[in-house]
Amino acid sequence: MKLYKFEDFFRLANLFYTSLGIEPYALGQSTKWQIFCRYLIFYFQIINLSSMVVCEVTYVFLAFRNDNNFLEATMIMSYIGFVLVGIFKMLSIWRQRSLLTTFVQELMHIFPQTPEQQRLYNLDIYVRQCTRVTVCFSLLYMLLIWTYNLFAILQYVIYERWLMWRVVGKQLPYTMYILWDWHDHWSYYPLYALECIAGFTSAAGQISCDLLLCAFATQLIMHYDYVARSLAMYEVKTRQKFMEPRKAMAEDMKFLRNIIAYHANVLSLSELMNEVFGVALFFNFMASSFVICFVGFQMTMGADPDTLFKLFLFLFTSASQVYLISHYGQQLIDASFNIATAVYNQQWYNADIGYKKMLVLIAARAQKPVELQATTFVLISRGTMTDIMQLSYKFFALLRTIYAE
Repeated sequence: MKLYKFEDFFRLANLFYTSLGIEPYALGQSTKWQIFCRYLIFYFQIINLSSMVVCEVTYVFLAFRNDNNFLEATMIMSYIGFVLVGIFKMLSIWRQRSLLTTFVQELMHIFPQTPEQQRLYNLDIYVRQCTRVTVCFSLLYMLLIWTYNLFAILQYVIYERWLMWRVVGKQLPYTMYILWDWHDHWSYYPLYALECIAGFTSAAGQISCDLLLCAFATQLIMHYDYVARSLAMYEVKTRQKFMEPRKAMAEDMKFLRNIIAYHANVLSLSELMNEVFGVALFFNFMASSFVICFVGFQMTMGADPDTLFKLFLFLFTSASQVYLISHYGQQLIDASFNIATAVYNQQWYNADIGYKKMLVLIAARAQKPVELQATTFVLISRGTMTDIMQLSYKFFALLRTIYAE
């Protein structure tokens, strides 16, 4: 059996964070040169991305003030929402680095290290599942952002240079307010590059946080499943003829003490995870409802096939992100609640009365499942996906009414 490492869950998340110049948690010493490089990359990307947001907000403000380009302004508003989520997630992880380091250290402490332990935990199943999800989600996000980044170049190459159907001219990936005329100016090329970097930064800022959350949630689900499996498979020693009653009772109570302490530790880690990611998730869900609304509005306004493909990819990716987080929230609920079922499935009827009373306490605690929380306002489950889509539709209907009037 392959011996897995703790880092196997976080390879892609750490790769994206490295590209952003962020070390989400500190498990080792970094040299001064490494720290300098990280800060240089981080501040450059934050300043560049913030500048692009200011230019986009300025364009939207002028469009609404002059009462023109309403459709294009709504599309830019979806870009603004996407970028703001990326910035907020980056700054949230950067700000809570010390708390996240504590969380990771505690999680590493209970991580199964030996082949025997990893076999008991079925670790290979969770690593493969986490890897499949993170790889597919990363590819989807990279497909989205590089489709938008390279769309203007592809249109120029295909329609103007290859098919010679029409003159495309110089275009930037994202529409925003620029102080000077860049069309026949050398500044077009650095502008294009900076916009592409900004697009990647916003996507990486979102996806790295989501991948980190999915990896943490997968490990917590693994620990809850282990607690449930241990309880369900445990054979009560009390009243077995081949063991002295007092010794059997001592073994049963020792098992319960260990499993209760283990369960309490995993519960505290779940609360710590909510503390780290709660605010970022709340902002993410609120912004996603607006983004889905604006993109859906654009799709219903008769966009050309090329633009429609971009919009559909944007809409599908945004909905997939909401579903992914909601799915892991539901799995966390199910895994923690299964402990109560495991208590019932145990051979408790053969146990001593003291053992039975302790089992009742475990089952009672498990009746209140652990939930992924976007602060105390939003408890995340698969039902959250429905709530977000309903909220997006309400905004969409309102936007259509305003446009019609």
